[in-house]
Amino acid sequence: MDNILRRLDLNLLVTLDALLAEHNVTRAAQKLHLAQPTVSLQLARLRDVFSDPLLLPGPRGMRPTARHRRA
Repeated sequence: MDNILRRLDLNLLVTLDALLAEHNVTRAAQKLHLAQPTVSLQLARLRDVFSDPLLLPGPRGMRPTARHRRA
């Protein structure tokens, strides 16, 4: 856990929160007033930090992985 906290930029948690609320990278970017590629890069960083995809494409937007649902 300590290693994750050292690698985590707390601003990424704001992005994760928006992604979980919107289930869509483009809408999360709009909500955060960021460009879509920026949010995609932040999601990639989050995936690296947590060693988990966190969100996967689904039929109605992105859906959380099993790891997220357990948290």
